[in-house]
Amino acid sequence: MTQQTVTDIENKPGRSARTAAQRKQAQRARNMTAIFETDSEIWTEAQCLMILTGARFPKESILQKAAWIRLGILRLFM
Repeated sequence: MTQQTVTDIENKPGRSARTAAQRKQAQRARNMTAIFETDSEIWTEAQCLMILTGARFPKESILQKAAWIRLGILRLFM
């Protein structure tokens, strides 16, 4: 490939590279959607930790209790 064709591939409309911050923001949005739209039985460890460490979820809430239980199951404590 010549330098011109590499540049053409990189500059195609609709193909823009996202920054790490943009990818992380999208990941957080996917996790929040999954938390509110799925049952606690299928939450991932990352989603449980997001609930337990996030200021958005009040302490001792039902969601936090469910996250503790699910985290225990994932880490084979229960």
